[in-house]
Amino acid sequence: MNSHTRVGGGESDVTGRSRRLRAMLSLMRGRLTELIHEVWYHPRLGELYPEFLFATYGVTSASAPAMRAAADRCAELRGDVLCEQLQGYYLEHAEEEQNHGEWLLADLASLGISRERALQRLPYPSVAALVGSQYYWMRHAHPAAYLGYLAVLESPTEAEFLREVSERTGIPLASMSCHLRHAELDPGHVAELDAAMDAFPLTREQEELITVSAVTTVGHLEKVFGDLLEHFERMWNPGLRDTVFICSESAAAVGTRL
Repeated sequence: MNSHTRVGGGESDVTGRSRRLRAMLSLMRGRLTELIHEVWYHPRLGELYPEFLFATYGVTSASAPAMRAAADRCAELRGDVLCEQLQGYYLEHAEEEQNHGEWLLADLASLGISRERALQRLPYPSVAALVGSQYYWMRHAHPAAYLGYLAVLESPTEAEFLREVSERTGIPLASMSCHLRHAELDPGHVAELDAAMDAFPLTREQEELITVSAVTTVGHLEKVFGDLLEHFERMWNPGLRDTVFICSESAAAVGTRL
């Protein structure tokens, strides 16, 4: 994995890395897209939106620590030309992601879910598997793997769609602050990531690792959204309701009362 055999033989091969990865992911995301659509168009999304935020919090709050861990691993691999560049990239973006989990906690609080209650609850095991796999790749393969994870996760929902969801469900836009901020910030992050992947001195093995990381990230996210939908169904079972964050009132009413 630390071989320095360069990918391809010309500039076009290098600048096409991000484009090839995006094209491959577009073919891989079919089932994930269906699951995400099922969540956003769930008939009771207005009530179940807090559960969606909780699952998202588990992923988002882990981003900055994981990127710092990737940067630390880069520092350990002295003499690795790629790591010298990756370390700064990860540290810069870890700083940018630092408070994004707080945005989700604020959105949950606006819906009546206290910070204390959200932090006391165990994250989904599928979220732990999603994030934990990256620690394996960065430690036992190469920290470049995290670029594949970012390529999948940096996929924002458009602000116009979020406004439509608010009108359709009654969820206040104030309770979508994290999604709205990412709708504004993430397109720039995607462009920066693609430019970085095209510029980094990746070996063929490292590019393959990034692809493997991205593909497995899609699979883990499918499990996260599948678990989320399964939790949605628990609201119909009185014995399991305490394990789910559910608005007993409509989101709009809660937002007005708060």
